[in-house]
Order: sequence, then structure tokens, then C-alpha cells
Amino acid sequence: MERWFLGAGIALCLFSLWAVARHDWQRLIRPGRRVLARVTGHRESWENAARSYAAIYYFQDENGTHEVVDAVHASNPFPPVGTQVELTYPEGRPDLARPPRPLLWALVYLLLLFLTGMLAAKALGWLP
Repeated sequence: MERWFLGAGIALCLFSLWAVARHDWQRLIRPGRRVLARVTGHRESWENAARSYAAIYYFQDENGTHEVVDAVHASNPFPPVGTQVELTYPEGRPDLARPPRPLLWALVYLLLLFLTGMLAAKALGWLP
């Protein structure tokens, strides 16, 4: 029974790693673009009876104007409306614009790889 749970955990970790990497693949294969965007508002949502906010960014490039919503939510509206923020996106995909957070995404990848390794070590009997 334990092997089933370990196998399911490994499969879940590998699927999560694939899902995260799928979105970053465009960032890896295409040249990056940097733009200055202005915060025009915040999208409010409720999760687990708690309110969270995601910044809405507005920017212009040679293809026109774009509006994107940040994927990272905060407990209060941050940054303030009117603030200028640098965004990065893969060339030709302004819909993927977001503030650069290399440390955050590196930690996400490391965590998923670490969990996969620990579950595999346990399944192979390398851990008690």
C-alpha cells in the first residue's frame, strides 16, 4: 500500500514540474523583452474566506497596448495604483508578461525536484 502512495506522490510531483515548466518553456526558447508597465488596478478574489489581490498591469509595445494580471496574489493591494513596474515576457507573447521573480521560480523548481527525489529514495528503500 505504501508503494502506491509513493508512486502517486512521485507522479504528482512530476506532473506539477511539467505544468510549471510548460509555462516557462516560452521564456526559455524565445528572446526576452522588458517593458515598463503601470499598475491600473487590482483584481480581487476570495480564497479560503480570505481576500487576495492581483495587480493589473497596462503597457504598450510595438504591437499595441496590453493589459495583464499578475499571477501572484497578495493579501493587500500591492503595488499601489499608478506605480511603474518592470515586466518581462518572451518575444511575441505579451500575454505572458510578469514581474521578474527568478528566485521564487528557482525555489519552486528546487522544491518539486527535492520532493520527487525524496519520494523516489523512499520508494527505492534508501530512506528508513
